[in-house]
Amino acid sequence: RCPPTTVLTLVENAVRHGIDPSEDGGRIAIEIERHGGRCVIRVTDTGAGLHPSTHRLGTGLTTLRERLQLMFGEAAQLRLSASTRGGVVAEVDMPVHT
Repeated sequence: RCPPTTVLTLVENAVRHGIDPSEDGGRIAIEIERHGGRCVIRVTDTGAGLHPSTHRLGTGLTTLRERLQLMFGEAAQLRLSASTRGGVVAEVDMPVHT
């Protein structure tokens, strides 16, 4: 089970906040992996990067986090981190339910 539009939300966020503001454009990579009983969705961009002045998530990511909480409780996580190549890594880690 995966909340609808999870990948779309992560990609839209990467475009809007990473690629669009970057004068050089950039790339977006999407990875989905299963690790035992966990599913990890990772969207990485090479755009503008994290802004230290922003301490809260925008509407799209806040809504995604709420949907994850409703479906999985504390068993799911949404994480944002700086990419080693510039840009941002957005990662959803959730249980696999069959």
